Amino acid sequence: MSRYSVVFLLIFFFFAGCATKAPNIKKQIIKSYKYENRYILYGSMLAQEGDYKQAKKYFYLLYEHTKKIEYLKEAIELSIKIKDFDNAEMYIKEGLKDYPNNIKLQKENIKYLLYKKQYKKSEKLTLKLLKNNKSEKNYEFAGFVFLTMKNYNLALKFFERAYSVNYNENILSVISDILYKYLNRKKDAIAYLETHIRLIGCSEKICHQLLAIYGQDNDINGLISVYERLYKKTKNPETAHKIVELLMYQGDRQGAIRFLKYNDNNEKLLLHVYLSMQDFKNAYNVAKKLYIKTNNLNYLGKMAIYEFEGAKIKNKKLVKSVSHKFEKVIKKIKNPLYLNYYGYILINYNINIKKGIKLVKEALKNNPNSPYYLDSLAWGYYKLGLCKKAEKIIDKVYQMSQDSEVKKHYNKIKKCIRKEEK
Repeated sequence: MSRYSVVFLLIFFFFAGCATKAPNIKKQIIKSYKYENRYILYGSMLAQEGDYKQAKKYFYLLYEHTKKIEYLKEAIELSIKIKDFDNAEMYIKEGLKDYPNNIKLQKENIKYLLYKKQYKKSEKLTLKLLKNNKSEKNYEFAGFVFLTMKNYNLALKFFERAYSVNYNENILSVISDILYKYLNRKKDAIAYLETHIRLIGCSEKICHQLLAIYGQDNDINGLISVYERLYKKTKNPETAHKIVELLMYQGDRQGAIRFLKYNDNNEKLLLHVYLSMQDFKNAYNVAKKLYIKTNNLNYLGKMAIYEFEGAKIKNKKLVKSVSHKFEKVIKKIKNPLYLNYYGYILINYNINIKKGIKLVKEALKNNPNSPYYLDSLAWGYYKLGLCKKAEKIIDKVYQMSQDSEVKKHYNKIKKCIRKEEK
């Protein structure tokens, strides 16, 4: 039996075991038994310990003494579990002799025949069962019988009938699996799930099944659509994050912003989106909102960076405003990003070069090989006229990074060295 057949059988027996109605018991043959509770305890304990062989004996004894069908059903299932098919067959025949119209026993007989791969008998008895009792659970049972036999079209037919009764999402889940995985009818599988979501709602089970299909097909629009419906139901922040990620992947940053503004109000995620767009003005406003809300100095540090990056004109008023924020931040937080950024401003705009160098050196304690921090330090030495000292550092930086700012500093420092050598 293939791995998939085993899986389907397990699902099949779970549903079949839980779903049947109370048996049609002949009350006159039910007996009382003084050791009933004791044997139930023994059988249950042995089954829990994995001794199914001994456990089934106790349940069969219980049936012999009480004629209660539940005990025989347990004995049959334990026999099949340990592949004791001879006893399973004997128990089933005995039960059907006592209760010929009992649906539970009829189903146990069909399951036994499936285990024995006697498919023709299984099919005949299944169709007979349906002829006498056309219930949702019996249609579902028939679906799993034919699914186990790999007769996917017939299995689908019975699952569809079962689903049409109460729109059970567990049955729908199996229908979509059959259509998608075994019949290669992907559009039909999607249509079933989408229709159910529109009419019944987007439960997590069904929505995640549809997400799995869209994910396999790399259908980004489909994924976004389902995640949005799922988010409306659950308000789960992780789902909101997925929606934003997918919109960003599509390059729809404005769509991500609209979603966050009108659905999630997640300022941290919104800040990330604005930064990806280099929209420092809006990033500043979001960081300010977060700072007011949390009083977290990290957001004040971010405000300083966004204010500076977003300014078209870097004048004294701007530098003063940014410096005021950084001074407040670095008193409490020794974040190398803030130390280097503020230090570079002090150096580049000739405000306090020595203090700037000191701050950059402090940043380098945490990241000694950062090309950005080393570039700031080299620029600081250059500003002080210490070109030889600056050259040693910028040469190292130039091997790691050659962005426009590094090139600019490299050329100016080299020019300074040439002048000194004349």
